[in-house]
Amino acid sequence: MVTTTTDPVFLLFFALVALVAFACLVYGVRELQFANHVLRSRPDSVLETTQGGPVELRGTATSAGGTLRSPFTDTPCLAYEYEVEEEYSTKNGTSWRTIDSGDRYVPFRLEDGSGSVLIEPPGASFRLTAEDRVTVKGGTTPPAEIQRFIDATEDVDCQNTSVDLRVFELRTGSDRRFTERRLDVDEEVHVLGTARYDTTISRGTGEVNAAVGIDEAALSDSRWVRIRHRLFGYPFVISDRSERSLGLRAALVGGSAVVGGLLLVAFAALFFA
Repeated sequence: MVTTTTDPVFLLFFALVALVAFACLVYGVRELQFANHVLRSRPDSVLETTQGGPVELRGTATSAGGTLRSPFTDTPCLAYEYEVEEEYSTKNGTSWRTIDSGDRYVPFRLEDGSGSVLIEPPGASFRLTAEDRVTVKGGTTPPAEIQRFIDATEDVDCQNTSVDLRVFELRTGSDRRFTERRLDVDEEVHVLGTARYDTTISRGTGEVNAAVGIDEAALSDSRWVRIRHRLFGYPFVISDRSERSLGLRAALVGGSAVVGGLLLVAFAALFFA
């Protein structure tokens, strides 16, 4: 089949493939750079955060004055991500689709033995391990914590439904999977971010006059400054993984994205040749 390069559909499809390939390659390279940095560097001391600029820290996450309660297990924590999945039928059996997700966090402190520094989470990329997963069968009563979550969330309805067939009761609700990932109080945490000197933050012994958060360039009024930071700026990551696990996972994800982007480029070269 011969397609002319002036065909609008052809041009649109080509542009779409090129855009997806470019996005995969950029994302993959960024993840590989992140993996290389994490695996090769050593964490900075909390005391160095007063100098400002990019820092990599590892220590214990402690409360800065407040905690959260996780949505599905009611566990005290400093940050959480959640995901609600619903089972559905396909031609090849069953699969799961996400019907709701979200996150919450509070400021917390990172202690590494030399001192403690305030971590300000807004804008962070959380890379947390799955702490708990609760599966609720359709037509059954969910645990109390999950029922409270359902009652408070418009996008998630109750699947405790059934049809009375007199001889037996047929459950009609869909199976649901409720997953939460948490940063627990006193858990080991790895943080990469941008430090700033601030004399108003320290209130107790061992607390340094600094805070770690997102780079100001990411919040710039200029779109081009924000784009440049997204492509080349220092990341802001909060993770409860070990240093090795964090780096290797980023390498796996980044490598997969690069391979996917290159395959798209190869496909485009063959198809549009």
